[in-house]
Amino acid sequence: MTGPMLPEPFADLAAFAEWSVPVERDRHRKRVTSDLAAARAFYEAMLPRMEAIITYLNARPWESLSAAERNLVALACAFMEVTHPVELGWKATDIEDAFPYERVEFLSVSARPWGEAASA
Repeated sequence: MTGPMLPEPFADLAAFAEWSVPVERDRHRKRVTSDLAAARAFYEAMLPRMEAIITYLNARPWESLSAAERNLVALACAFMEVTHPVELGWKATDIEDAFPYERVEFLSVSARPWGEAASA
């Protein structure tokens, strides 16, 4: 990728670039395959920045977000993925004996990368 990973006001979050995953299925996989310490570190870095991230993104037209801004959207979505294990005090990033994440199938918008139109 050429250019910055994230918009300049959020460049300090680039250390968490691995969490910037554009597809919901892949964000889910990232969460359940990460250890709780990594999820907690990501959560703690993002939580105080979320209001600024939302304000920043709400001021821009969604259809013309730059690549760095789309990465910021994906980072914010990943933050939402890790809130349950962190805030609810889970012992792991997935629920023991839950439906295997490998078999989860996301449909419709959730299954498409950012900006990819639905096929007719």
